[in-house]
Amino acid sequence: MDLELLTPETWLAEQKRLIGFSIRFGDKRLAVSTIHALRKLDPSLLDQGLNGQYGAAAILAKHGSRIVGFGFAEAGGEAACMVVVHPEARSLGIGGSLVQAMIQRLGKLSCNVAADNTASMALCFRLGMTAVSMHRGPTGKPTLRFERGTANDTARPRHPDFIPQ
Repeated sequence: MDLELLTPETWLAEQKRLIGFSIRFGDKRLAVSTIHALRKLDPSLLDQGLNGQYGAAAILAKHGSRIVGFGFAEAGGEAACMVVVHPEARSLGIGGSLVQAMIQRLGKLSCNVAADNTASMALCFRLGMTAVSMHRGPTGKPTLRFERGTANDTARPRHPDFIPQ
């Protein structure tokens, strides 16, 4: 499996295909707002900004020429966050690789996972993400908010001068 960080150019070339992939294989779990964010994504957010940060990450997982997964996050996951893996490629570590690549690219990641989506919750916990709150999601289901690389992330020191003993 190969991961490809999409550039503005590759996003524009693949946008329709990846939105279709996400809808088809997202098991009806993707929020409408996330699909809307994909459709409206400003491609320049995929480039490194003047401050050295990225506004969004779109990452493609391929096996040969076949798409087996897609991850997308905007504004560190605050505006949108999703991971979709083809059903025939699940349980192979693709989702974890996509999430790790998004965290590495964006420096932090937050996402919302419906409480009945045990596979996604397990993935978040396995990757060291911290569940920081629970709320009602867009479908009315109890939803956990996960974070990694933020002030609420207990896996990281809270103070920049912290030195482990």
